[in-house]
Amino acid sequence: METTETTKDATEASCEKRPAAAPRFAASLVALLGLLAAAAPYDVHAHQTKLSSSRLALEGQEVRAELELNGIDLNVAAQLALTDAADQVLPDRLEAQKDRVFGYVLERATLSVAGGAACEARPESIAAKGDHVVLTLKYRCPAADRPLSYRVVLFHEVDPAARHMVSVQARKSWIGLLGTGNPVLQIGGEPAGLGETVWRYFVSGVEHIAIGYDHIAFLLAVIVLARRFWPLFAVVTAFTVAHSITLSLAVLEVVTLPSRLVEAAIAGSIVYVAAENFFVSDIRRRWWITFAFGLVHGFGFASVLREYGIPRDAVVPALAAFNVGVEIGQLLIVGAATLLWKAGFALGRARGLQPTEPLQRKVGLGLSGAVLVLGLYWLVERVFATG
Repeated sequence: METTETTKDATEASCEKRPAAAPRFAASLVALLGLLAAAAPYDVHAHQTKLSSSRLALEGQEVRAELELNGIDLNVAAQLALTDAADQVLPDRLEAQKDRVFGYVLERATLSVAGGAACEARPESIAAKGDHVVLTLKYRCPAADRPLSYRVVLFHEVDPAARHMVSVQARKSWIGLLGTGNPVLQIGGEPAGLGETVWRYFVSGVEHIAIGYDHIAFLLAVIVLARRFWPLFAVVTAFTVAHSITLSLAVLEVVTLPSRLVEAAIAGSIVYVAAENFFVSDIRRRWWITFAFGLVHGFGFASVLREYGIPRDAVVPALAAFNVGVEIGQLLIVGAATLLWKAGFALGRARGLQPTEPLQRKVGLGLSGAVLVLGLYWLVERVFATG
């Protein structure tokens, strides 16, 4: 009997101690989620490049290539100083260092005919365009009637995840998204069909949302307080519809906004939603906020799609495929965040903790705080940088 009483006392003491473990679990989960959010914008590599692009036009034995490259990427890769404090390329600096820019590009963007004979390349023009450099090369190939191979390894030495979009316009068109695993586009034979074009732009949309850390941060801040499916569905759908509208309008050049203004507004949207989480208890009425901010994010998506270039003979399919890719990527992010959330609390249950509403809110606010810090950093960086 005494043993039974002793066991009962021990059990009661254990039960009394369990609630004290809840704050420790909440703090651990907040720290884990916060660490994931804080680590998101960084990579094991020192520099993450922007998408670069080439537009090729076949003119008999000559090929004209217009390349658009980010100024900061050129600074890092070629040890240049082309930009000001606001990351804008300065024309006078570009003029002074154009030989080094051309030298870097000519080594890493080469054209050859089938069989390995290289096309002779020469610089033609170079100009500053906001935070980008636009340069033109002319390639003269020894055989005009044979397939060509366009090989691009720009920025691979500083970022193995660097991507380069190529579009080719002639009697037929070709398109390619090049990277370290596939640095060559074959030009000749069968051109890119509708299926290939749709697939390329779909993949580009998924890739963009996957590396668009500000968009990911916004989504996390929006959904972190969600407890039920339908409110979550409403806010995500509102965001989707809104940015689909402005993405289409901006790419078709019906409405355009300065990229610096758009980027600052995106950072501001992150700050607002993350801060609002500390003053609201649910997200049932948040759909109109996400719709309004979705309009802003759509302009951000559009700036990337314009850099990819839209094939003239497949504008609508390419635009639709990119948009669908963005949505699929967005759903994958929401799904992954939800699974992580549920896994964390499942671990808590295994340790005897119950995911009460107060505990879930503490975790949500911890993640909101991490996102708020990131948003403020991006906002200051994008608004207060001066030349």
